[in-house]
Amino acid sequence: MVTESSKQIWTDDAASFYLSQGELALLKGDLQGLELFEKASELEPANAEIFYRQGLALFEHGSTEGKEKALLLATKKFKIATGLSPHYFEAWQAWGNTLHLLGLSHKEHHYFLEAEEKLKKALLLGKNTASDLFSELYWDYGKVWAEIAFHSGEAIDCQKALDAFQEAARTPDLPQEFWNDFGIACLEMADLVNDTRLIIKAIHCFKSGLALTLSSFEGWLLLARSMTLLYAHTHDEDHFTQAHECFSAAAHLKPYSLELWREWAEFLLDSGRRTQDTKRLKCCIEKCQRGYVFSVKDAQLIATWAEALSTLGQISDRIDLLYEAQNKITEAMELSKEEDPEVWHSYAKTLFSWGLYFDDFDYYYQAIENFQEGLSFDRTRYQDWYGIAKVYARVGDTEDDADAFEKAVRFYAKAFDLKPISSHYFDYGFALSRLGEMKNDPELLKRALSYFEYTLQTQKNAIYLHPEWLYHYAITLDLLGDSNEDQNGYQKSLDIFSQILMINPDFPRIHYRIGLAYSHLGEALGEMDHFYRALNHFRLALKQEEENDFVILDWGITLINIAEHTYDKDLADQCHREAENKLIQSARLGNLQAYYHLACLYSLLKQYDKSLHFIHKSHEAGSLPCLDELLDDDWLEGLRMTASFQEFLTNLNHG
Repeated sequence: MVTESSKQIWTDDAASFYLSQGELALLKGDLQGLELFEKASELEPANAEIFYRQGLALFEHGSTEGKEKALLLATKKFKIATGLSPHYFEAWQAWGNTLHLLGLSHKEHHYFLEAEEKLKKALLLGKNTASDLFSELYWDYGKVWAEIAFHSGEAIDCQKALDAFQEAARTPDLPQEFWNDFGIACLEMADLVNDTRLIIKAIHCFKSGLALTLSSFEGWLLLARSMTLLYAHTHDEDHFTQAHECFSAAAHLKPYSLELWREWAEFLLDSGRRTQDTKRLKCCIEKCQRGYVFSVKDAQLIATWAEALSTLGQISDRIDLLYEAQNKITEAMELSKEEDPEVWHSYAKTLFSWGLYFDDFDYYYQAIENFQEGLSFDRTRYQDWYGIAKVYARVGDTEDDADAFEKAVRFYAKAFDLKPISSHYFDYGFALSRLGEMKNDPELLKRALSYFEYTLQTQKNAIYLHPEWLYHYAITLDLLGDSNEDQNGYQKSLDIFSQILMINPDFPRIHYRIGLAYSHLGEALGEMDHFYRALNHFRLALKQEEENDFVILDWGITLINIAEHTYDKDLADQCHREAENKLIQSARLGNLQAYYHLACLYSLLKQYDKSLHFIHKSHEAGSLPCLDELLDDDWLEGLRMTASFQEFLTNLNHG
């Protein structure tokens, strides 16, 4: 007699048999296993474990390239399993992982959002599970949030990924793959919030992974990338060395990786350009040549090669390298079919190097056009906005062109809206400072100071690596002090100039700037000693540049100040005569501002006809100050009392 109990045992055995045979068939790639699964399901339609195991088998089968359709069927099996057993922790986790894999396979964001829901449910159910299983679940949850964050670009989503990885990290003996995933998420977050602490955390993660598997190419490459990012923030030579060593270790493990050679070359190019180091640029070219062996059709590698050649040619004054760079960038453009914004970016930088070499503005404007071409593919490319700003700043600095600096400031602002990079803050501050100087705008100077100060805070060793940053910071302090008549600004600028002078006594134009700051401090305090110190530094400056018309001009102005602050008539007469000679010499050298200061000098000497003559010359040359300054300048007080000056003002107002 067959009892109900024996029937159930037979049914269970048969279902288990069909399920096992189906799993084995799918493992071998035989789709006959799907029919066996159906038979098992018909025998045990209310058994959640049967559907769970079917889902797992389909997940494994669908993980193979070309068989992704099985993943959709797997999600249906997990849905049935969780419907039959809502507290089935493992089924929820497997369902979430399957949706995650579907998102990776199909590049569809909604799968990641659905995966997050399923894994979140598993987290709620799995609190009493073994710690290692719960750790794996948090790892899975972190990976899903990392994908969501990559799509959204939101820091809050990336933080959720980091929180999940941090929870998983509480469990000991995690594999290298976990540490790599955790480190990558840290780098993504660092990129979003511009925080070097997260880069350091990523480095710790990758090192933890490499401690488990030293022979991991991926681990060394990830560590090289993170050290590269840290170096870009700190400019610390120790970080450069570590990044270089990591690339080298990766190259020993996988010397045929084109990705490795390209990234290594880009790292060396960036460092070589920043430090003007020809050895690093030559090393960059060598890495490009190594990568070229494995692929002669990689446009980005060849474009990097062109950039390195053009930068090296410009620095080392070798026109043959510039022509070679032109050939390489043409090759890259042909390979990319003019559709790759990265190649357009490299083309623009190559043209910029040509412009620097030949001092040719045509190349500058061609570079701007190429940056704009890159932006036509993607308006969010901050590096192209930054490139345009850099070119306009160069034009403005070369031509003393306020309009060019205004464009530079506008494009820097656009780049910083997209991605504020600490290493670019100096360039933005420099453009603001020069524009503030030209427009006599203290607000622009204050903004420039804030960017300089932020840059110097992030670069603790800037005095050794980037003395030019402190130099322009000190200049801006002096300019702002002159605008606000703030003696503290003058003194602070002098302290910084002194630091630079101790590090590099031959720093270009340092004595001229020290002389100016002392002259301004003398005017503010009325102390003769500061004027004499200014003269001493102007003398030293002229030894470096004998015909610098600005040094000679400011020397003359300082002499006038000495004359105005002394009670010694003979000394005053001597200073006036010397000042007259200096100002005339400056004017002969082409300094248009000298006309106005000659007018001031002759007004003080009560030679009003000469004074008015130079006022007219200054007006014709376009170097006359604004009307408020004309009416407020103490040195013109005598001239302003004359009828001829009043007539000049009338004509000026009606002109």
